[in-house]
Amino acid sequence: MMGEKGLRNIEKEPAAARQTGAPAGGLAGSAATINSAEPDKGSAGRFAGSASTTASGEPHKGSAGGFADPASTTASGEPDKGSAGGFADPASTIASGEPDKGPAFNLRKPELLAPGGDLSKALTALEFGADAVYIGGRAFGLRAAAGNFSSADIDALLAYARPRGRKVYVTLNILPRTKEVGPMAEYARELYEQGVDGVIAADIGAVAAIRRTAPGLPVHISTQANTLNAETCRFWASLGASRINLARELSLAEITEIASDLKNSGIDNVPELEVFVHGAMCMAYSGRCMLSDFLTGRSSNRGECAQPCRWQYTLDPAGFSDSRALPDTSAPYILSANMTEAQRPGQVFGVEESERGTFLFNSRDLCLLPYLADLIRAGASALKIEGRMKSEYYVGVTVRAYREAIDLVWSDLLRGGNGSLPPSALSRLLGEVCSVSHREYYDGFLNGGNGVQIYGSSSYIRSSTFVGIVESCEPDPSGAGFIVTVSQRGNFGVGESVDFVMPSRPVESLLLTSMTDGDGNPIVRAPHPCMTVRFTTPFSVERGALLRRNE
Repeated sequence: MMGEKGLRNIEKEPAAARQTGAPAGGLAGSAATINSAEPDKGSAGRFAGSASTTASGEPHKGSAGGFADPASTTASGEPDKGSAGGFADPASTIASGEPDKGPAFNLRKPELLAPGGDLSKALTALEFGADAVYIGGRAFGLRAAAGNFSSADIDALLAYARPRGRKVYVTLNILPRTKEVGPMAEYARELYEQGVDGVIAADIGAVAAIRRTAPGLPVHISTQANTLNAETCRFWASLGASRINLARELSLAEITEIASDLKNSGIDNVPELEVFVHGAMCMAYSGRCMLSDFLTGRSSNRGECAQPCRWQYTLDPAGFSDSRALPDTSAPYILSANMTEAQRPGQVFGVEESERGTFLFNSRDLCLLPYLADLIRAGASALKIEGRMKSEYYVGVTVRAYREAIDLVWSDLLRGGNGSLPPSALSRLLGEVCSVSHREYYDGFLNGGNGVQIYGSSSYIRSSTFVGIVESCEPDPSGAGFIVTVSQRGNFGVGESVDFVMPSRPVESLLLTSMTDGDGNPIVRAPHPCMTVRFTTPFSVERGALLRRNE
């Protein structure tokens, strides 16, 4: 699969090389099992044709679009694996080393679960192919700064999701104090009566109280609960939990082991397993401090904490260097030093500072798009994208890429293949997730990696800028094409190339030659937030399409 070198090649690709087809299968149903003749395509959603398939049962990929895929494959057609620091090759099997094509009926198509920071973002996630969204209600969630949802917002979201067979989960994953447990359980009862499909909780007492108060409400266990083994999964199942989001520290082998253990345990209510596949990470994975493990190899979560947060650190003058003192004043500013600790003479910790500062605890972002087949074979029932604080553009583009990838993988598994994404498709889809604002991607702990998560900058990487949302597209009365109306989300103007990222059709590109404001006055740029902009295109555009300017 794609290595770090290959991924970086994609991040540097020209924008035109990221042209992508429609999400394969559009809004395919997540609960379909592979023993059926065809995957459950679900309902068409707001946009016609989003779930269309060919007569062969293959997802309809739309027109080619005329843009080449990123040139990140080798002459043999295989992705360039590059260095080992970013994406390691997926361990497709645990024991034999060969992809397990196995009996098809043993597998299940996973649910694609996406973030909904507010109503608009949640609708975007569903429009672009998510099977379900997770949202924050009026209280008891871990994203206080997100837009979150009022009761009326939840009603509006359910009204959109229900007819389309999608699901809505509400986060109740704070660790509550005594006075908060009762109100949290009562709020869960209100959510159950309102019709949500489940709540996400992390605290044992909270789960027990919710199950007593709203016994018919499905409860999912948050990654904050730090579930690392099958025995803990069985405990949660004994409380009535129907799904468990596993701790992010687990490797593919460990996920497989847990799923196998649960399957063979003989319990009646085997919980589904959910895995984070994309988004921001932090040093305290799954809510626990990893500093001791990272610096010393001694895990605080296994009773071996070296308490490095309390050490007495000193900068060693002998190891100090400052590039600003060099004759070449054009050299980048790098301040480096050797750091020692009072009780550990001779042990040196290197520290560097650039003009951007020093970033000791700044993690890369997770991207498991190359490993979806492995996670399906391991037993994952749901694949989760992080990002309730992210923009509509981030959510739409990321969900769209994972929707297409999951559907391609599933289609190959249906045919008896090993679920590998074609190299060109993998390269193209990685290019799409690289187009949104992100930190350098890596594969987390999935392939056993440790200590490679540090990213030496607080800045984000992106190859495009979100500039608008399409509100309507109507035929031009003059017959010259279509008149597109856009609500501005970023400065753009005449002479720039823009892409239309659509929920169920290929990306289309356009060089802007003229524009008007909402009153029909000619303009050269669209500088004002949420202003109405109109221009003509030679092709139709789906309502809700995301407009991006390529950098």
